[in-house]
Order: sequence, then C-alpha cells, then structure tokens
Amino acid sequence: MSETSSDQLTETPIRDAACLVVVDTSGPEPTLLMGRRHASQIFLPDKWVFPGGRVEEDDRALADRFAGAFMPANLAHAIKPFALAAVRELCEETGLVIGTKSLFVHQSAAWEAFAASGHSPSPAELLPFARAITPPGRVRRYDTWFFVAKANAVSGNFTPPDGELLDLGWFTISKAADLDLPRITKHVLDDVAALLRDDPELIGTREFLPFYYSAGSAYRRDLISCKVAPPPP
Repeated sequence: MSETSSDQLTETPIRDAACLVVVDTSGPEPTLLMGRRHASQIFLPDKWVFPGGRVEEDDRALADRFAGAFMPANLAHAIKPFALAAVRELCEETGLVIGTKSLFVHQSAAWEAFAASGHSPSPAELLPFARAITPPGRVRRYDTWFFVAKANAVSGNFTPPDGELLDLGWFTISKAADLDLPRITKHVLDDVAALLRDDPELIGTREFLPFYYSAGSAYRRDLISCKVAPPPP
C-alpha cells in the first residue's frame, strides 16, 4: 500500500457540529454561558467551551420538515440542521430550553429530552455568527457552526443537564478570555465581542461571517455568507 493511500485511510473524518453562545445583556456587562469539559474526555479535555455537540441525523430529518422560522429568514437550508442541533445540545448539556410551549410533533430519539420539556424548538432565536473546521492532526475534527442567542430567549430550565459540562457559569468576555480555552474559542470570543458592539440586539444586521480553517500552522479567516450553501470542508 502506498504512503498516500495509507494517509488517506487514516485521516480523521470531519463531523458536523454546532455550538451556542447564550448572552445575558441584562447587567452592566454582557455575560456568556460556558462550561468545562471533563479531564477524561478525548477531545479538548479540561477546556472551557460553549454548549454544543455533533449534528445528528435526527437534526437533518427535522430540518427537512420543520415549518418554523430561522434567523435570518433566508438562512441556507444546509445550515438549518446545525441551528436545530445547537438548540438540542443546549438543552442536553445545560437543561435550558429555547422553544415555545407547544406539542413537539416531530420528536425523535435524539430530541426525546427536549420534547419532554413540553416545548417545540425556536431556532429563530439563534443568529449564526461563525464557522470553524478543526485543523488536521487532531484526535477529533469538526465542521462547527457557532450561533448566538440572548438569554431572554430561554424559556426556562426544564431538564437536568447530562453532566457533559462541569462548572457551568456566566462569565464576562474579559473573564472568559482568562479561562483555559481552545484556540478556536479564543477567536470566536473576539467575534462575539465584535458582534455585540455592532449588533447589540442580535437582530442579524450583517450577512457575512468569519470562517476559520487551517492554513499551515495558523488559522485562516475568510468571510462567507450564511444565506447560501456553505463550501464543503
């Protein structure tokens, strides 16, 4: 077997994922919800992160038949499963629900915990603001879309967290910057700060958002639209 084909066979697959930054703007400074990953976890052990996780096939199936709104209204269909996954993962990891009090008719195995809250998801409360692909050579690689939502979009705390994140808490941007963060989270934190300066009400005033991917030993930062199908990893 040639060296090239061997490398191709052992290349880490890139999985789809979503993260949600919940921002509380009720105080003198905005605060963000973050948690610390277990030290025993293979990917990013002991790092502080935003709630999130993998996009499941149930998220894709739901996006195909979901009649509710997204933000922006003309969000590319390929990104909709990521928005739904962000809502679901927030519920699983923190117990917080972003949804409307109504029967969730499209529930499935992945959405069982969310459906138990008696809500239907409200992805229209989520604004996409960044995308990032984990660099090569990592034990896990993800194509992650980052979303932001205001804390007042949370309907309540209806389900117990799954325990994946430890020490959940609210941090100002400056306090968050002092935590032990993954490299990409530092970039995303800067983007959150810039977004809150430019669009403090998070109404989606800009179409283009940063896209981070590996370019040698550094991240490259391009701008992409969230209204057209994203380029593949």
